[in-house]
Amino acid sequence: MRKLFVLFVAICSVCMVQAQKVKGDLSPLKGQGKVNVEFVYDGVTYDGDSEAKFFKDNKDHDDFEQWKTNWTSRFRDDLWEANFLEDLNDEVKGLRLDFGEYDGTTYTMIVKMIDIDPGSFAGPFSQPCKLTADISFVKTGTTDSFATITFTGIAGTPMIPVIEYRVKAAFEEMGETVGEILKKKVK
Repeated sequence: MRKLFVLFVAICSVCMVQAQKVKGDLSPLKGQGKVNVEFVYDGVTYDGDSEAKFFKDNKDHDDFEQWKTNWTSRFRDDLWEANFLEDLNDEVKGLRLDFGEYDGTTYTMIVKMIDIDPGSFAGPFSQPCKLTADISFVKTGTTDSFATITFTGIAGTPMIPVIEYRVKAAFEEMGETVGEILKKKVK
């Protein structure tokens, strides 16, 4: 039984591999104080499918139209993005950087969501939400990035029954990981 458990844990660890790739130089952020953050969902897919198919597959929610509206507004703003920023800012406190929605900043971080695999809740066979995103750092008002961080399959906690909160957990993990990268690269 112990060998079976060890095998199960090993398989789960392999399945939850997440990759991030950092390109460019993040040192321009040093001493900036505030950094504007924009989240972009244009063209986002859900486990490789279109947003329209995702909503069609989730029509069983109570008050579907309200849930759909919340999915594209309140959940994004108040749940996912807010928790991403909270975890990111907790990680970078020592750098004296503050990420959020700010006007008049020198730099902007653009979080472009590419794919959100919401995972599933099935007891011990639950799957976490996995995010794929490109995070670009640009001089505010321009589109040329001086650094990018690409995330592929960054996962949250799997044992969460509510879909919105599985996505929230993955956003938190991504925010924390961005903060860890910044702590290493911004000196």
